[in-house]
Amino acid sequence: MTYNQIVNQVRTLLLTHPMINDVRFATPAEWLNWNNQPTFPVATYFISSGQLNKGRENVYSVQFWFLDKSGVEGEFETDVVSDQHQIANDIIMAYRQNKDLVIDDNITWNAISEKFEEYLSGVELTINISTTGKFNNCDFPI
Repeated sequence: MTYNQIVNQVRTLLLTHPMINDVRFATPAEWLNWNNQPTFPVATYFISSGQLNKGRENVYSVQFWFLDKSGVEGEFETDVVSDQHQIANDIIMAYRQNKDLVIDDNITWNAISEKFEEYLSGVELTINISTTGKFNNCDFPI
């Protein structure tokens, strides 16, 4: 799969989850400065690195943030982190069922507590998505 195909595939998967109201291909620090704010809960993702391995294997390191507002005093923080953790788990399970790619066996997640200026809480994690090309020759972009 190409970089563009992975970006679109991740977006499509995130949009299928019934608890996610908005999806952004950007880091939270980037989209929080935009004028159009998302409808929460929001899932954001960004691909900043990867690997080009032997045998046409491409690995994309995808960072995810699953976020919602936790209240000015953080009164909903535990519920928000719990809900966003479950959403993240659902997305990981969907990837594990996809036979066209492979993801990490062990994934570490981090709780986000009242971060950013919008009093957001949730879960952040990074997964490596591995795909294998079908041809052994050079693919030129068209």
